[in-house]
Amino acid sequence: MLSFFRSTGIIVIFAIIMIGVLTWLHVFRIPEAFDLTGNILLNTLNLWLATSIPVTWFNTWLGIVLFLVVAFMLVYANARLRLIEKHSYLPALCYVLLIGGVPEIHMFSPAIIATVLLISAFVVLVESFESERLSYGFFTAPAIISFATFFYQYMFVYMLVVWIILAAWRPGYWREWVFSVLGFALPYFFAFSWFFLIDDNLNKMSILINKMLALQFGFPLLSVSFAVFFVLIIITLGYTLRHIASKKIAVRTSYYVLVFIAVITVGMAFIVPDNTFWYLLAFPASFMMSCYFASVKSMRWGNVLLAIFFAGVIGAQAIFLFAG
Repeated sequence: MLSFFRSTGIIVIFAIIMIGVLTWLHVFRIPEAFDLTGNILLNTLNLWLATSIPVTWFNTWLGIVLFLVVAFMLVYANARLRLIEKHSYLPALCYVLLIGGVPEIHMFSPAIIATVLLISAFVVLVESFESERLSYGFFTAPAIISFATFFYQYMFVYMLVVWIILAAWRPGYWREWVFSVLGFALPYFFAFSWFFLIDDNLNKMSILINKMLALQFGFPLLSVSFAVFFVLIIITLGYTLRHIASKKIAVRTSYYVLVFIAVITVGMAFIVPDNTFWYLLAFPASFMMSCYFASVKSMRWGNVLLAIFFAGVIGAQAIFLFAG
């Protein structure tokens, strides 16, 4: 089984898509409403999606499509950065299984869109390591993160990743620090300009800022499936940190950035009023798990672990359906 998913044929892509769709089929019983928690952009647009589109199967299919887009965005990121090998669909498989094993969050969520933008920002940041010269990637990536806050307000915490990279791995160009601030401010400049020119309403501007900075501290409501897959992530994290010591500097640094993203996401879980942060956490976790499955020496042991992974997803689905 592991050798099949390590291959790069078209049939592997088809298999991953089918697995992803099958893990979401249970939601067709009762179509979910749009999850707009933490969403600034859709609320600013008077919740157009929630009011104009009936809550039907369209909602579910939109969630499935975006979820699969994120999965194959990881394949694109891997092809650009070669974190595992140039052509590998393991990141997509691991993402599909990590999300598929947590059926409580299977719905359209702005967190899925935010994950696409976070992956894009990650690629831009890592590619900046290729040159010691002044990089405008530290303007582009914060702008992407800032734009993501209009979909998922808590995305501003990932500016910590940008500043950690600047402090730890860049030559110390002060202009890159300025770029990071200006890049993050740019989408808000356009948003405030729109409010000022179109509505001339300063109150909407203050509401926008308050929504972004409004934090709700509390412990996330974790189900059994959350706990099981979280333990799995911790195990693969330990393996990845040991294994990447033999990698090239660029790849090793990229994995450290993924670790920072994972740690910050776990911290963000305590200020997010729902469990949709899992879409974001599954992004770095998928690469860590893929690193394990791509480099495991014993094919038999790898097949056993992958089979356990699949069994965990099936078990989580069964428990959720039985409880429902």
